[in-house]
Amino acid sequence: MSSAQHVRAVLEAARLPQPDALPDLVDHGRSGDLVARAGEAVVKLASTPDNIELLRREIAVLQWLGPDAPTAPILWAGELDGALALVMENLPGRPVSHVGPQEAADALGATAQALAAVHGRDPAGCPFDMSLDVKFALAERHVAAGLVDEEDFDEERAGWTARQALEAAHATRPATERLVLTHGDASLPNFIWTPGEPVRLVDLGRFGLADPYQDLALFLRSAKYNYPDIDAPAILRERYPLAQIDEAACDFYRLMDELF
Repeated sequence: MSSAQHVRAVLEAARLPQPDALPDLVDHGRSGDLVARAGEAVVKLASTPDNIELLRREIAVLQWLGPDAPTAPILWAGELDGALALVMENLPGRPVSHVGPQEAADALGATAQALAAVHGRDPAGCPFDMSLDVKFALAERHVAAGLVDEEDFDEERAGWTARQALEAAHATRPATERLVLTHGDASLPNFIWTPGEPVRLVDLGRFGLADPYQDLALFLRSAKYNYPDIDAPAILRERYPLAQIDEAACDFYRLMDELF
């Protein structure tokens, strides 16, 4: 079955309209085996155990956050032929990673504000624990199972093994962490922006209680990659706002991200 057929099967199961045009496959900010825009909907389909677990978690996160959160509303979620599917509204706007150079600074500023808003939400009752004890246990599982993509390590860790990265993370673990609600994977493709509107969040499978630098470190790395000529740290200090940036915390959380 082709990707388009899979998308149409999900929409049929959800009893949602079929678009006239072929689905537009998404090749950035992905979670799941298949992510596609189909008319007014975004379809995610996961069939491997790890992707099913991640998508199931994302569905639970969206349900817990509720309709007032800056996320895409769920249209339908359910199982289909042994796979797990999620259908959400197709948000207007563009990923912050894909805005024009003249708009990039505004989009980055809006994203910094969105992160501040998420981090400032009341964390009481949040059932999604992504604190370092939990993340190190997950990282150990990923390394043991051979799930870490060593070819995708950042340039400064080229040639490292996953075990080396995990040992380095243990050696540089911060003594403390301040737990707030975090996106968990705050790369720019995971934020949708329309000029003049608040940024919306997508791909929330790693959402949970963690230190703010879990998000800030990945935001800065992604901003440097996508817009190297823009002073993203200055934007973060002004719009988050942040008096100064903890570079050691940024280094640590970017290192931990290699293992996920």
